[in-house]
Amino acid sequence: MRFVVRSSANSGISGTVLVAVLAAFGALLLLAPTSSAGGGGPSADSLQLATGGPAPGNAATILTVQGTASRSASYDGAVARFSVRVLRDSILAAVSDGNSAVASIAAAVDARCTAAAMSDADGSTTDACVSPRGLQTLGIRIEEEFDYTDQGRISEGFLYENRLSIAIEGTEFAGGLVDLVIGAGGDSVRFEGLGFTTSQRAEIERLALLDAIDSARLTARTIADHMGYQIVRIVEVNPRESYQVELDSGRGEAIPAAAAPAPTRVFAGQAVITSRVSLTFELRPR
Repeated sequence: MRFVVRSSANSGISGTVLVAVLAAFGALLLLAPTSSAGGGGPSADSLQLATGGPAPGNAATILTVQGTASRSASYDGAVARFSVRVLRDSILAAVSDGNSAVASIAAAVDARCTAAAMSDADGSTTDACVSPRGLQTLGIRIEEEFDYTDQGRISEGFLYENRLSIAIEGTEFAGGLVDLVIGAGGDSVRFEGLGFTTSQRAEIERLALLDAIDSARLTARTIADHMGYQIVRIVEVNPRESYQVELDSGRGEAIPAAAAPAPTRVFAGQAVITSRVSLTFELRPR
């Protein structure tokens, strides 16, 4: 928390007002709301108080308060990132075998991931893979690999690498998606990570920003009332960049199907989206 008092030489602010400012700082520590990481409660975590130059009547006083608030949202989608890596003696063999592995994964995705969610008789959604756009190529790399020994540089062959991703709706099939990709691609697959997404991010971010504004305004009113001031107007509103706490399953090497017979279980959890805002107010004595 920051609390800074600045006054100009001609502002006419007396030592009594300075004492009142310091007293307001103590009151702020007791009265300012706080925010928990996942509870969604707003807080004001920074403020500044400064007196401006001479003006008709009473000198203007500027108060800057920063508010922070968080809201939670359930994940409703997942994105898997993986690559197909094949090392062969010739470039043609590397490309051929690599493309075959990618084709096997694409066929499995086409067969398993439907265009729309399937529902049971009771209306509940089945454990289906729903991918509106299917596979997406992120990049392809083909190059010769070398090993450096005491005898010099030795060619190890040609490496084919095809980086891919697939986004699905819902989180129920996230673990099944891991098994599907590894099962179809075999030892050539390197699974690079599974991340979760929420389609509600923009709305949750907006609500968190409104909470942060309310927090800053409440803190400004508390300070002004305690010091015997009134809020004249809002001078500046400066929203800060929001951020999201995300869950990522990490990175891993290829897992042969025979070595991992048990299905992969994945737990999505929730996203915590935090918004920040800085409000500057003009105050005048009552």
